[in-house]
Amino acid sequence: MKHYRYATVLLTIFGFIACHQDNITTKTASGAKFEPLPAYFNGEKARIRAGNFNLQKTVMLNGAKITTNISGTDSTAVQDLLKPFTDIDLNKPSLRDEYDTSSLYDPFSGRRSIIYQSKGKQTFPSEITMELDKNGNIQQVNIHSYTSNMVYEYRQDLFYQQDKTIRIATFQKIAFLTPKETEVSVAITPKNRM
Repeated sequence: MKHYRYATVLLTIFGFIACHQDNITTKTASGAKFEPLPAYFNGEKARIRAGNFNLQKTVMLNGAKITTNISGTDSTAVQDLLKPFTDIDLNKPSLRDEYDTSSLYDPFSGRRSIIYQSKGKQTFPSEITMELDKNGNIQQVNIHSYTSNMVYEYRQDLFYQQDKTIRIATFQKIAFLTPKETEVSVAITPKNRM
């Protein structure tokens, strides 16, 4: 019986810790309601260009595949790769109150997941999931978008993992036309590892 009491007390303490961390994440350091993703990805662009990375880009368009190598110092290429990410800004006035925020906290590692989910059916993007390390630094971002009506369907999945991967997958279908699928995958490696 005593073991159950101790287990209950420990679980309650961990629950309070996790709930306390959830409340902390509702406001960002800049005072914005949501994480300022354009600023984060602009910082990542500068870091990739300054960090001397190689980028191996693979593009698949309706099954055809092309692979090229890009230097991380090529500012135009890095700008183009991260543009879909920098265009996402949930702090725009037009998106105020359009998203619910939830988070999960791991009290053992200190890692945290933050999820922004659209309240509406057609809001762009529909969901953003971020993985943060114990210091609150973003390590990974997933962005999902979906739009559909009688004549048009559009899906886009964006994935960014710091110093490892960029992935942009897009599906587009217009009534009476052949669907178009595009996937861009980029492996990011420091030049000294290649």
